[in-house]
Amino acid sequence: MSSTSLASVPNIGDSAPDFELPDPDMKPVKLSDFRGKKAVLAFFPAAESPTCTAEMCALRDSLDQLRDLGANVIGISVDGPFANKFFVQNRHLNFPVLSDYKRDVIRKYGIVMNRLGSLKDYDAAKRSVFILDENGKVIYRWVNDNPTIEPNYDEIKDVLKRAKN
Repeated sequence: MSSTSLASVPNIGDSAPDFELPDPDMKPVKLSDFRGKKAVLAFFPAAESPTCTAEMCALRDSLDQLRDLGANVIGISVDGPFANKFFVQNRHLNFPVLSDYKRDVIRKYGIVMNRLGSLKDYDAAKRSVFILDENGKVIYRWVNDNPTIEPNYDEIKDVLKRAKN
């Protein structure tokens, strides 16, 4: 697949496309590193923007509950590692926030939003949440074209509770 082609959004039951992205300290992190536990992949358009800040802080504040349900949380944006580092430190985020600065992963997941506000042709992630089971299969997906809409946090917890049983 060329780097400009767009895959379709993974369906429930599909294996989530693996990836390797830098964390805020520029250390490579692979999705497969999280196998063996469920994972909540939270793609967000822009660090420090109002809705993204609200979403990442909501995940931060419910992290203990999500971990009790057997899940890791991973935030992903197209912001560079330096911007993500500031975001993580400024907002006291307690989970990995990875940089898809080449925009390869948002293409693999079919979630490219090619306009951020008035920035035409600025490819960012559509606000999206994928929950993966312990084997990396998609058990939940939510993709929204409106970057000002937050995900349904109760729905995320309910999916994790059902997957725990």
